Amino acid sequence: MADILVRDVDELAIDKIEKAAKKAKLSRQVYLKSLLERIAYYDVFIEERDRFEKVVMASQKQMEQYLLQQSELYESVSRIESMLYLLLDSDAEEINQQLTELIGKGVK
Repeated sequence: MADILVRDVDELAIDKIEKAAKKAKLSRQVYLKSLLERIAYYDVFIEERDRFEKVVMASQKQMEQYLLQQSELYESVSRIESMLYLLLDSDAEEINQQLTELIGKGVK
């Protein structure tokens, strides 16, 4: 690892850094190292966050499509179920009458 030397830092800034490091229970060197690394990797964090948001949005769209398909499938199964009950519980005249009613409601 390389070293960084910063010269002519204002005394007030050094005092604030010392207090912040003490509050964090870290040495000044460890505290500053942590700050510098966070600054250096901030753009990486932003890129990863943006990528994550895109993945979440894509997943949400997929889930919406899945729910729509499930809804359509449920409707189809309900129509098939109605037709089966119709066929199993009716005589020929009733079946024809109920099929006519179902077809009129949009059953394909």
